[in-house]
Amino acid sequence: MMKVEGLKTNNKSSYTVTFLDDNFNKHDYVVSEDLVVNHRLIKGKLLDETAFRIFKADYAIDSVYQKTKALLSRYPKTIDETKRYLEDKVTSQNEIDKIIHKLIQFHFLDDEHYSLQYFERTFHLNLNGPNKIIYELKQKGISDHFIQMLQQKMNEPSIQHNLNRLFDKKLPSLLSKPKSKAMLLMKQYLYQKGYALDDCDAFVSKRSHLFSTEEAELLLIGKDYQKSLKKYRDSSLSDYDKKSKIISSLMAKGYRYDTIKKYLEGR
Repeated sequence: MMKVEGLKTNNKSSYTVTFLDDNFNKHDYVVSEDLVVNHRLIKGKLLDETAFRIFKADYAIDSVYQKTKALLSRYPKTIDETKRYLEDKVTSQNEIDKIIHKLIQFHFLDDEHYSLQYFERTFHLNLNGPNKIIYELKQKGISDHFIQMLQQKMNEPSIQHNLNRLFDKKLPSLLSKPKSKAMLLMKQYLYQKGYALDDCDAFVSKRSHLFSTEEAELLLIGKDYQKSLKKYRDSSLSDYDKKSKIISSLMAKGYRYDTIKKYLEGR
């Protein structure tokens, strides 16, 4: 039998509890407030062999539990991520399971809540698409059940809304590029944000008129033509080879051959 002989406050979250055994030997343990409350460690309380064994088992993991709890308060994680974190801190799988159970019990771990918060931030604020969000949540160990719940929220109107916002944000940086190149870069941008390739193709194609006009593209190609011409002007290549090199250079920049041909014919 162990008796709580004394309880001293160290700081607002740490205590020293002194136990007295049957031989009147004292045993000091520095414990958290959680252990004091959970085991009702008040002066004079008696703990039998089973109760004291349970206390010592909780005491063995309390330091890691407190650190993990503090971490989750600042940086929320999934259950699977927390298990991986604990594998570097605790060697016993049984102790990991006990810590995880306590964290779930006191709502420091909640995969459903985490999934919803992650969705709100990444879909509505960061404008990431379904493919990217689903992939990242699976990497975090979120179950298919919760992922399916989120997929229902990512409906067609909300996806189109996000694509419009991303398109409007990206378009100004592409207006100085050839139309075909600009459209390709826009599709790649939307795809990398996590939207389906077919959706990206269809969305950008419907808005092709918002990219460079033919007149604007002819002005752009004129500037790039002069740069290429200057590069090959003093070379020993024949006029035919120079022209071929310039055309290849312009096509590499994203200009269509028919646009290049029209520009050259109009010079």
